[in-house]
Amino acid sequence: MIEISLEEFEDFFKDRINSQFAKIKKAANKFILDIKSNMIDIKICMDHFLEVGEEKIDAKAQKSLHFFIDRIKKEIDEVEIPEKEINYDNLNDLLNSIKKLFPIINEIARKSLPKFQKEVQSQIKELNYITRKLGSKQKTLDDFLRKKYTGVKEAEDLLKRIPKIFTLRDNIEKAKIDLDTFESECEQKKEDLNNLNSELIKLEKNELFRNLETEKNTLFQLRLKINDEIGFKKALKKLKFDLEKGTYNIPNIDLNYLKEFLKSPIKMLVEESDRTDFPKLSSLMVQLRHALEENKLTLKSETKEKTIDQINVIFDEKKLQQDIENYLQIKKRIEEIENKIDDAGLARKLEDIKNNISSTTVKLEHVEADYNRKNKDYTRYLSNLKREREEFQSAVEQILQEPIKINIIFSF
Repeated sequence: MIEISLEEFEDFFKDRINSQFAKIKKAANKFILDIKSNMIDIKICMDHFLEVGEEKIDAKAQKSLHFFIDRIKKEIDEVEIPEKEINYDNLNDLLNSIKKLFPIINEIARKSLPKFQKEVQSQIKELNYITRKLGSKQKTLDDFLRKKYTGVKEAEDLLKRIPKIFTLRDNIEKAKIDLDTFESECEQKKEDLNNLNSELIKLEKNELFRNLETEKNTLFQLRLKINDEIGFKKALKKLKFDLEKGTYNIPNIDLNYLKEFLKSPIKMLVEESDRTDFPKLSSLMVQLRHALEENKLTLKSETKEKTIDQINVIFDEKKLQQDIENYLQIKKRIEEIENKIDDAGLARKLEDIKNNISSTTVKLEHVEADYNRKNKDYTRYLSNLKREREEFQSAVEQILQEPIKINIIFSF
C-alpha cells in the first residue's frame, strides 16, 4: 500500500501520471512543438510580407500591410502554448485557440490584402501552406485528445478534487477552533452563573430577607384566612346581578360599594378598619342575609345556608376585625423591613444580582446555540471529508492499480 500525506500527494500523483502515461505525454509534447514551430513559421512569413512590401508596395498600401502583419503577429502571440506542464486542459485551450485563429486571420486578410495582394502572391501562398499545415495539426490534435488522451484526462481530473479536500480540512480546523472558543465561553458563563447564584443564596440568607420572607408568608396565610371568612362572594355576585337587572330591589343599598368589595374585598375592609365593626360591610351582610332568609335570591340551599352561617360567624365571633388589624400590622412590619433593606442597599444589590443572572443566562443560551450550530458544521465537515477521501482514494487506486492511503493531518 502507498501511504502518503495530503500535502505530498499532488506532486506524487503528477509524477506517477507522467510516468504511467509517458508515451501519450511524449506524443502531446510533439504536437506542442510542431504547433509552436508552425506559429514561428507564420511570424517568419509575416517578415517575408514586410520584406516584399518595402520594395514593391507604395506608401499608401504599406499602412494596410503593416496593419495586416502586426495584427496577425499579435494574434499568434496570444495563442497560449504550454511551456512546462502538459495536461488536457491546456492542450484543449491550445486547440481552441488555434480554431479561433483561422477565422481571425481570414478576417484580417479580407480587410487588408486587396490593397497589396498582387505584390505578395508568393507570400500569400506561403501563408496558406503554413496555415493548412497548422489546420492539419489542429485536427490531428483534436482526434488525439478524444481518442488517446481520455485515460490521462480522467487521471488529471482527479487532481482537481484535491482543493476540495484541503478546503474541507480547513473548514474542520476552523470549526474546531470555534468549537473550543464557544466551549470555553460556555464554561466561563456557567462559572459566572454559579458564582452569581451562590451570591444570591448568601444574600437571601440575610436575616432581613429571611424576616421579610417570613412576614410575607404570614401575610399570605392571613389573606387566605380572611378570604375564607368572607367566602360568600357567590351570593354577593348573585345579589349584584339581580340588583343591576332590577329583579330584586333593596332600598338604600350601596351598589358601588358592593362592586368594589367584589373586586378587592380585603382592600375595602382595610379602608373601613378605622371604624367599628365595618359599618358598610355589616350593612351589606344584613341586607344579604335578609334576602337569603326571604328566599329573594335564587341559590342552592347548600350555598344559601353556608352563606348565612358565615355572616352569623362574622357578627358573633368578631374575628374579622382582629384579622384585619393583624393584616395591617404585618403590612407595617413588611414595610419597615423593606425600608431597612433599602437603607442597607441590599435591595439594589439583590436586583443587580438577579439582573446579572438573567442576562448571563441569556448569554449562555446564545453561546450554547452557537456551539450546537458549529458542532453540527464540524460533524458535517468530518463526514464529508471521510466520504470524499474514501471516494478519492478509490478513484486513485483504479488509476494506479494499487491501494493507497492519504494521511490528513490537522493542526489541532
